[in-house]
Amino acid sequence: MKKFTLLSITMLCASVLSAQLSASIKKDESNKTNVKEEIGKEPYFMERYYEVKETYPSLKNIHGAFAASTITKEKYMERYNGIKASYPDMKNGFDNYAASDYSVDVFAKRYYEIRDTYATTMGNYYGDYAGSTKTLPEFIKRFYEIKDSSPDMTDCFGQYAASDYTLAEFTKRYYGVKASKIGIDNSSLADYAGSKNKLAK
Repeated sequence: MKKFTLLSITMLCASVLSAQLSASIKKDESNKTNVKEEIGKEPYFMERYYEVKETYPSLKNIHGAFAASTITKEKYMERYNGIKASYPDMKNGFDNYAASDYSVDVFAKRYYEIRDTYATTMGNYYGDYAGSTKTLPEFIKRFYEIKDSSPDMTDCFGQYAASDYTLAEFTKRYYGVKASKIGIDNSSLADYAGSKNKLAK
């Protein structure tokens, strides 16, 4: 019979734990849904904004969110209606989920994470956080950065916190499109400012 030394037992435990951690990471990554389908051309915010506005004029909350995304309108609406049916209490997150790369389960986990932690102060921003790639501490830090420096930009707090832009870059995009009077509703200005999509051709 083989004798086990303390070193060999330690090595065996480390090997098992490493394999479990690796499997856990792979499982977490598999929860992300790659919905950024090829649309066959560069996505322009204004083109996409009018595309969805003409088809769904009464769903004003999705116009900017869809225009800021890079997925097809059909896939976006499939995801939008899917979360609406599965999680009807997430009203301020339907559009964020539809535009995100997350599976519905991962999005819901993130949504409830911010809701349970900041129930009284972040009610309007649950969806912004849940659909973003930011950690909760990163999101909160960025949220207060824009709130403290630009308190008049209340419609932008969540979008900026979720975006990858610096505050200077974000505000430049926001005020630039606002001054252009290009014809998008005010609630979609922040969607454009936080988006990676160019405004128009």
